[in-house]
Amino acid sequence: MPGSDTTAWPSLVVRDTVIGPGIDAAAPYTDMREAYPWQSMRFREYGNAGPGSVITVPQNRPQLAAAEAQAHTRQRYLGDWRPYEQ
Repeated sequence: MPGSDTTAWPSLVVRDTVIGPGIDAAAPYTDMREAYPWQSMRFREYGNAGPGSVITVPQNRPQLAAAEAQAHTRQRYLGDWRPYEQ
């Protein structure tokens, strides 16, 4: 994996986020190392909006199913901590 821990398996969930035009909707992710393509990692999205969230190439925008999204919430990962309040 990209770090020194060869047993690490990176995970990323982007959900309920407004994604601006600075993100390429067709190819939003990139490999950290050629030997470890992002497709082999756990990258998923759910419920996003904005021009950078448009799904034009489905295989490049892996989505969580609704049932999976229930396990990936801000509360589960951050508890009561709120880094930004609107």
